[in-house]
Amino acid sequence: MNYEFKDFRNKEPYNPPTWYAWTPDNPLRYLITIVFFILGLPFLFGYILTPLGTLTQLLLVDWWMYMKEQAKKIDIDHYK
Repeated sequence: MNYEFKDFRNKEPYNPPTWYAWTPDNPLRYLITIVFFILGLPFLFGYILTPLGTLTQLLLVDWWMYMKEQAKKIDIDHYK
């Protein structure tokens, strides 16, 4: 509901999805970021990652993007 005044009713707490069940809000930006961090950034520094290094980097970048997106969805006014 969209009111012209502040809604003081209690809101349901935000229950974020688990990391493995999460889907990004903007899939194209997600894919471009993953490709940049997995292929582009190592190439700029002259490195070639091993398969284990690539998998580790993929997991870390994916977790970082998950945490970043979940932080945007938290209602800060709810905690004041």
